[in-house]
Amino acid sequence: MALFGKKKEAMEDMPPDMGMPPGQPPFPSQDQYGSQGYDQGYGYPDAPEQYPDQYAQGMPPDQQGMAPPPSPQEDRESIEEIAEAIVEEKWKEKEKEIKKIINWKDEVTSKLAQLQQQITDLKGSFDSLHQGMLGKISEYDENLTNVGTEIKAMEKVFSKVLPSLTESVNKLGRMSSASGIGKKR
Repeated sequence: MALFGKKKEAMEDMPPDMGMPPGQPPFPSQDQYGSQGYDQGYGYPDAPEQYPDQYAQGMPPDQQGMAPPPSPQEDRESIEEIAEAIVEEKWKEKEKEIKKIINWKDEVTSKLAQLQQQITDLKGSFDSLHQGMLGKISEYDENLTNVGTEIKAMEKVFSKVLPSLTESVNKLGRMSSASGIGKKR
């Protein structure tokens, strides 16, 4: 706590008159200036920029020729212009990026449509190939059925013809052995 006490003592050593009338606060209230139009952008009353000749005498000679500092309204306008320029620049950059994305999307959409068309074409080709294969298989099945039927018909014919044929062959064999044609010399 001794630290704070020393500062208080130093404050007491300061002269009471610092260029202000006694009893007046060191900073004027804002209501005094707000009611006179500062909030509308007109500046402080009795400000140096309103009376440049009166205050120029107290300035060093090299600063007397300088233009007065810009008013808050001018500062605000220049800040708005700079902000608008920055926003416009960023907006243009984003537009370029968005255009790139849109072009990419269009390209991908086009390629996707081509792929879908190719898939549709392949599906059509596969379906026609499948139908062709089924047609050939059913044709082969029909042919095999016909061959099976013909074999059964031949079996029936052979079953009827074969006993008489074997009997005829046996008769021929007996006849040839009886006549001696079949004997070896």
